[in-house]
Amino acid sequence: MLLRATNLLYFLLLFIHVNLFASNILDKINAQEDILDAKEAFKISLLVINNDAVIKWDIQPKHYLYLDDINVQFNDKNIAFDINKSSISEYDDMFFGKVSILRDIFEISISLPEALNLKKDYITIKYRGCAEAGFCYPFETYNYRISEKIL
Repeated sequence: MLLRATNLLYFLLLFIHVNLFASNILDKINAQEDILDAKEAFKISLLVINNDAVIKWDIQPKHYLYLDDINVQFNDKNIAFDINKSSISEYDDMFFGKVSILRDIFEISISLPEALNLKKDYITIKYRGCAEAGFCYPFETYNYRISEKIL
């Protein structure tokens, strides 16, 4: 009886093991190691010189940002930015269809003509990205007070 139960348990474990590999569940679990914290996946920096600012993302391998989800505000008002460096490519996203994504380095510049003369001098940066392992991050928001960043 004990031998029969042992054999049954052995075949049950073998069946489960084979099914895990067949359905790629173990691959998905291993892929979780490729998912970083958002601050690590998309390292952001800001440099302010006089009334201009440069915002740079260092995007880690196997991660990407959505270009259309990048938003920059100055004192709660949207402002336009110029792209300095990028590696924009088209991507067929399973949720959003064809989208423009950014990998490696993304750098933009903005002009702040009134920044030095205001008491309220905040830049708010919002963005969203994903890991190739199948995980998408929620929107990230960074707030910077310019007077603390001016060189």
